[in-house]
Amino acid sequence: MIKACIFDLDGTLADTLESMAVAANEALIQSGLKALPVDNFKYYAGDGAKTLVERAMKDGGDPELVHFNEVYESYSKKFETDCTYKVKVYDGIWDVLRGLKARGIKVAVLSNKPHARVLDVVTKLFGPDVFDHVQGQQDSVPKKPDPAGAFMTAKALGVGPETCMYFGDTNVDMMTGNAAGMYTVGVLWGFRTRRELEENQAHHILSHPLEILDLVDVKNSGMPADPRVRLVISDVDGTLIKSGQTRLEDGFMDVVNALMERNITFVVASGRQRASIQSLFEDSQKPLYLISENGGNLYYNGQDLDFHAFPKAEYEQIVRGVKDYSDDVFFAMAAPEYYFTESTNPEFTEMLSREYFFRMKEVDDILHLDQPVCKIAVYTHGDVQAFARHFQSLWGDRMNIAVSGDRWIDFNPKGIGKGTGVKFLQEHLGITPEETMVFGDNENDVSMLLCARYSCAVSGALPAAKRAAVYETDSVLGELKKLLKAVDKEA
Repeated sequence: MIKACIFDLDGTLADTLESMAVAANEALIQSGLKALPVDNFKYYAGDGAKTLVERAMKDGGDPELVHFNEVYESYSKKFETDCTYKVKVYDGIWDVLRGLKARGIKVAVLSNKPHARVLDVVTKLFGPDVFDHVQGQQDSVPKKPDPAGAFMTAKALGVGPETCMYFGDTNVDMMTGNAAGMYTVGVLWGFRTRRELEENQAHHILSHPLEILDLVDVKNSGMPADPRVRLVISDVDGTLIKSGQTRLEDGFMDVVNALMERNITFVVASGRQRASIQSLFEDSQKPLYLISENGGNLYYNGQDLDFHAFPKAEYEQIVRGVKDYSDDVFFAMAAPEYYFTESTNPEFTEMLSREYFFRMKEVDDILHLDQPVCKIAVYTHGDVQAFARHFQSLWGDRMNIAVSGDRWIDFNPKGIGKGTGVKFLQEHLGITPEETMVFGDNENDVSMLLCARYSCAVSGALPAAKRAAVYETDSVLGELKKLLKAVDKEA
């Protein structure tokens, strides 16, 4: 439930780009330095006024910051005289603020500008009574991306951080919101790019201010239970099974069986092996369609409907490349009947068998496996996101590479993912995206979340999954119970 919206100021509520550029360039010229293009200030801003001046001076001809005091003083005086000099409120922001107030949502400002300056700017642009709290940079509070100011703002509003949406336009904003545990939203009408916002883990990205109201409404209203839904698809790990669990929630299969009795097809889509999925869903009263290995294997009622294997040369390139990149990795190779691991790591093999119920075989050298492989799963103790980004930059145009868990990165043949399995089944069963409901939590779920009108990320999902999903939930079982009730009511 969203109870408060916290906004960055520059580039989010107000267009201050020309204002900063003109003031800084005048100060630079007065000190014998060169003026800079206005667009440069998109990248100077975001870390406070002093940092902006330092960045501008280095590009303006004073890399040693010899004239810092006089340039900073001149820059600051410009705004002391007129704090809203050439500043414009973005189109739609006033409508958003009124809409949030009408919905009972508290609103606040959190900026790296000096606190007194922020108070002046907000009061002159919006008046004294629009925002419930205004917080600028103070010596006693670390500036963003430290989350201290975000925590202070939430406390002043009387809400928990988990009930806040934080809106900003820069990497600093995304890091701040995420560090505070807030639902972090990047905006594209400000100073930075979509790529920067995505790389810094924005949960959602908006193109226009008025989309803020729609996003808040979706988050607070929940996913509707549409009785026309005929296809329900869910990921497993992180979605149906949380960390530390090994089995489905009590009562889950009772609801799934009831849905299938009402001619709603239930599909499991997982990075797991087929045998592992079957062991989890052994209480299913009807055969289940299984999208296993991130779409590499599609199976139903004793038959493989599809299997997508890596070409041998590509397989060998991945193994060699990953081993060269890190010594701290273990491989699990998804062949038709078994996962293959190297015999040098028996504890890893035993862990996969015990925790995931995989059918396992060990070999001396994974590089020379004589089996077709549809997915290469890599387990690492290092930075999973950095690992994935590295190989996405190298090979992202030739294969699918996605984070699939806290320590897992999955490689699949190009164009193969859970989404390809979902599209295959939609066509096979004659079911449209508007009749489809999908649940997921991770990067490898994104392609299938985009295949459904009713796409839902669980509350602990990674930002990439939340960006792809329309809705969010705390309980997949709760959503399925709602759907079952709606179907019965319609009957």
